[in-house]
Amino acid sequence: MKKSILALAMSAVMLPCTLGMAYTPGTYEATTTGHNAPITLAVTVDENSITAVDVTVENETIGVGKVALETMTKRIIDEQSLAVDVLSGASVTSYAVLRAAGDALQQAGGDMEALKAAPVKEAAQDAVYETDVVVVGGGGAGLAAAISAAQNGAKVIVVEKLDILGGSTNVSEGALNAVDPVRQGAQGIEDSVEKFITQTYEGGHKVGDMELISYMCNNSMAAIEWMESLGVTFKPECGTATGALWQRSHYPTTPSGNSYIRVYENVIANDANIDVLYGTEAKSLITEDGKVTGVNAVGKEGNAVTVKASKGVILATGGFGANKALLKEYNTGVWAHVDVTTLGCTNMAKSATGAGIEMATAIGADVTGMSDIQLHPCGTPGTGLMENIRTSGRNRIFVNIYGDRFVNEGAARDTLAQAIFDQDQQTYYVVVNSVRYPSRDYVDNNGATIANMVAQGSVIEADTLAELAEKTGMDAAKLQASVDNYNAVVRGEVEDALGFQANNKADVEMTEGPWYACKKVPTVHHTMGGLKINVNTEVLGTDGNVIPGLFACGEVTGGIHGSNRLGGNAIADCMTFGRLAGINAAK
Repeated sequence: MKKSILALAMSAVMLPCTLGMAYTPGTYEATTTGHNAPITLAVTVDENSITAVDVTVENETIGVGKVALETMTKRIIDEQSLAVDVLSGASVTSYAVLRAAGDALQQAGGDMEALKAAPVKEAAQDAVYETDVVVVGGGGAGLAAAISAAQNGAKVIVVEKLDILGGSTNVSEGALNAVDPVRQGAQGIEDSVEKFITQTYEGGHKVGDMELISYMCNNSMAAIEWMESLGVTFKPECGTATGALWQRSHYPTTPSGNSYIRVYENVIANDANIDVLYGTEAKSLITEDGKVTGVNAVGKEGNAVTVKASKGVILATGGFGANKALLKEYNTGVWAHVDVTTLGCTNMAKSATGAGIEMATAIGADVTGMSDIQLHPCGTPGTGLMENIRTSGRNRIFVNIYGDRFVNEGAARDTLAQAIFDQDQQTYYVVVNSVRYPSRDYVDNNGATIANMVAQGSVIEADTLAELAEKTGMDAAKLQASVDNYNAVVRGEVEDALGFQANNKADVEMTEGPWYACKKVPTVHHTMGGLKINVNTEVLGTDGNVIPGLFACGEVTGGIHGSNRLGGNAIADCMTFGRLAGINAAK
């Protein structure tokens, strides 16, 4: 079945329009701007065809850009054309490949008009599938649910509207909060489930559902152990995600949240009971006699796809942070004084549209906390994406355009975002030095290097603080004073007037260059509101009763995080409740 489902995603047969093409044989190189770093392609041609497209330089994101590199270069060769479909979910890298390949083929004397001519496609056919459990959305929560359901005896189909798996988890830092006596104990960190519950509840402004909060906090460590049983490996030390409020954030040993997705992909590839329907967008839920029994969807070429489920449907479609209309409608909470529709979004734009919420409410599902919209201080100006130097971790300071520290870097995310809005130009710089980046080619937790960030123009580099101030327009004396004050706090000589508390095992003085500055803005990061569920992940109707056959997990749900989510709690939510949804749907 896997083969037929994958074939459906590629159902349009591409007929090349480049027969009779003439090239000057040889290998031609071209470089263009990628998502994370410059991309260089080497395109080899003989007299009539493209024989190879090799990526020689790149640093694209694992699970997103790297998938696009592999897929796009293969499509160009297979179809002997530049008029190939871009990879939905990785369009920036896809278009970069087309630009570089086009440049190289033009050097080879290719007919660019013919190479870019739209290919002829055969019409895709409608399809109907039957299974036990349908999971709508192939992000972290959805894949956890799919694997868990299969482990509990169900046959599963995942319906994913993009061409790649992973959703927002794929582009996250991967922080997963859990009380961990082993790792935290080795670091001398005092913690307890009760503290975790209290910080989550109070950090969410005391409006979260205590039953859901308690389940997550009591079971997120079990979720980590389950993930480890699948092949995920975590670092031996716990860190602190931005706005986590405590040092209990677990990180994978390989960069970022896409590490979880790569493991899940491997599990799925080797499990005959799980199939993935790529490039297929769910549109509505099927109900029979009051029970949800399947999903109506549309394939990439507009063909109708019906997936029937004998046991249940799990919605794991993410939040609505990229849906401007819903943001405008529901932004009546903590950020009512800010036009959040003018901000960017950290989540994958084609995923975070609120589709699952709309499908479920159309059949009577209830929602909760829809006005609870979270902003993150790590947005990239112009896009809102969370890129380049990250705000998470230690050994960094936040300074405004003048060079002054203006906020406790360890504060909650709503506090950080509001402090940024209070600054001139509503922006700031995160400043780090050789402590965070020992060399220009040092690969950080997100798989990036300073060398590439500088090459992309995203980060300003300087040998001294004075030079950094000159390049950024900051006041050199104020910037120096900010660093000196931070170092004094780290040494324990003074209490920080802004409230930052140094950790003597994690924080060190920042004294030596090179120095790096990266401009940041607040960005829409998480929508805490969503479908109302009980502690069994069953979706509740507006009448308060369970909607039979319908489950939900991850950011599509509401009630867990209150009106402010702690950093590191989203992945904890996804994996803990995703696993639970799979178990219960399989029953």
